[in-house]
Amino acid sequence: MDNHERIESHNNQSPKPKFTLGHNEFSDLTSDEFAQRFSLGKYANSAKVSKQVAQNFINDNAEIKTARHLNEEVDQERPLELPDYVNWVTLGGVTPVKNQGACGSCWAFSTTGALEGAKFVRTGELVGLSEQNLLDCDHKDLGCRGGLMDNAFKFDEKTGGLCSEVDYPYEAKQGSTCNPMNCTDVPGTIVSTFYDVPPGKTKTLLAALAMQPISVAIQANQFIFQFYKGGVLDDDSCGEAGQLDHGVLAVGYGSDLETNEPYFVVKNSWGKSWGEDGFIRMSRKSKNDYGMCAILKMASYPEVK
Repeated sequence: MDNHERIESHNNQSPKPKFTLGHNEFSDLTSDEFAQRFSLGKYANSAKVSKQVAQNFINDNAEIKTARHLNEEVDQERPLELPDYVNWVTLGGVTPVKNQGACGSCWAFSTTGALEGAKFVRTGELVGLSEQNLLDCDHKDLGCRGGLMDNAFKFDEKTGGLCSEVDYPYEAKQGSTCNPMNCTDVPGTIVSTFYDVPPGKTKTLLAALAMQPISVAIQANQFIFQFYKGGVLDDDSCGEAGQLDHGVLAVGYGSDLETNEPYFVVKNSWGKSWGEDGFIRMSRKSKNDYGMCAILKMASYPEVK
């Protein structure tokens, strides 16, 4: 009832908001229960991954290549010809929306999404990859208690690719052993290198998205995120402090036909009942240093072979 009252209060504002809220499978959860379910907000710190490692990502990336080739083109004020609209879903480079269940494995879904997209760009073939492979075998990350996409890219780089989702299905829990069963690593999923998009650079992220889907970290422990239903999310309270607690996949960008609000298209891993059939459009306009829900703070993408 409390959630319903807040949803109605938002939707009935005048002027009409650019995004709407609505009921979904999380309607029976308080904000705190919701955060616990997905290891968000204060519960993300228990993973001992998000806070300090995310800061290290920004301050000290000696081991990791940044997307300097993209950033230099933007910073040198040369005309950077980007399409007005990119959507890797309609281009065929994004698998159907998945559901991580009551497990803080968002990092694994973001990683597989980026690898699926990178393989598609390279080979023209789209294959769903195994998040369970990462949960069970990538011990630098913490399974259902959280992780980082760059750690998972490093794991793939060292081990030589991932199994398919069909061969190594998702169980929403971390297995006690790494058990690839009878699966074989999918050809074209070996990370050859990966790049970090420089933080706070909208145009650089757009340039990267024009090439392939991008792993991004965002803040998701917000009421407006729990009950997002449609439209372009444009509330700067999300991401104001630059906090990160959720890994997702940026799959495109464009502008809303009715409001002209520019947006990023993001694929979530909470099933199709959430948002716009499992996706969210987040405004590219924001006074926050790292954009709406801090989407500009920690983005990265792989190259595969």
